[in-house]
Amino acid sequence: MSEGIIQRISNFLKSGNTDNVSVKLTPETGLELGLLFGGVADPATVMKLSISGAIQKADLRYMRKKMADTLQEIDISKVEFENNRLPSKIFNKYTALTSIILPKSITEIRKKSFSLCTALPSIDIPDSVVTIDDLCFYRCSGLVSVSIPDSVVEINFRAFADCSALTSVTIPDSVVKIEGAAFGGCTALSTVNLPDADIEIGNYAFSNCTALTSIFIPRQIIKIGNGVFEGSPTVVTVHPDNPVYKSEDGVLKTK
Repeated sequence: MSEGIIQRISNFLKSGNTDNVSVKLTPETGLELGLLFGGVADPATVMKLSISGAIQKADLRYMRKKMADTLQEIDISKVEFENNRLPSKIFNKYTALTSIILPKSITEIRKKSFSLCTALPSIDIPDSVVTIDDLCFYRCSGLVSVSIPDSVVEINFRAFADCSALTSVTIPDSVVKIEGAAFGGCTALSTVNLPDADIEIGNYAFSNCTALTSIFIPRQIIKIGNGVFEGSPTVVTVHPDNPVYKSEDGVLKTK
């Protein structure tokens, strides 16, 4: 490292404010150097972080190693991701994270992106997202609300499973598939709004949702897997013109 760069770092470290830090990533300056230039001697002291530019795997590894237990808010709305896909496990087990702003260009939130982010109370999913992958928000026990935009086509396996504080969810009519146990174990979930659309609902999708006392199955939903409401005290009502399903004493049956 040149003397000039060392001097720049020294000057910033003497005067930098680490509460709220912005870093622009370049091919020459990754996250580690960017934080140093921003006056950050210890990344664990950063509470709020804004990142822009093209992020590399090395940046993600550094952030996980140094900030996963302490970072509270992050804005990655100006970050460029390869193929517009949020990397798998990008914020997995970031236990202090309470706020995140995502890019409006991403089309896929990949496997375990936010799993075990236990302090995250809400998430705004951009209306560019098509796929919410396996275990994306698994065991986000502080997640109270989530907005699923009408761009989403697939909600994959256990995507929101064991989100024990989640109280309601509205499925947009763009969704064609809710995979197995997608909302399984959401014990506070009391309201599920399903659209009148041709959606495939996988096995155990709403199992063990102990607060879900009622649900309405619209006319066009004709593909429902096994044990969808197993362990849930759910009284099911079905649109009378549904060609496949009916309700008998509040229990879902095939005609």
